[in-house]
Amino acid sequence: MKHWHKSAAYREALQTLLIPIFLSTEQAMEWGSHLNAKQHTTLIQTQCALSNAARSECNTERKLSLAMQSQLMREAGQAFVPA
Repeated sequence: MKHWHKSAAYREALQTLLIPIFLSTEQAMEWGSHLNAKQHTTLIQTQCALSNAARSECNTERKLSLAMQSQLMREAGQAFVPA
């Protein structure tokens, strides 16, 4: 099993990118449209980890919350415009 999310490079990148808790698709897309390439990569890695967490969560309410945030992160990532 890969543990990329525990690597020093990922932890450093995540410390420099504060990902908000999105309340809407519009908010996520607006935020995502201002990312640089490195931030976009960190966002996608974080979204993937969140998606995996949602899939393995047993508590239905928590599973739904994690899945919703994962989806909003995915939408933020799709709003990224490469320079």
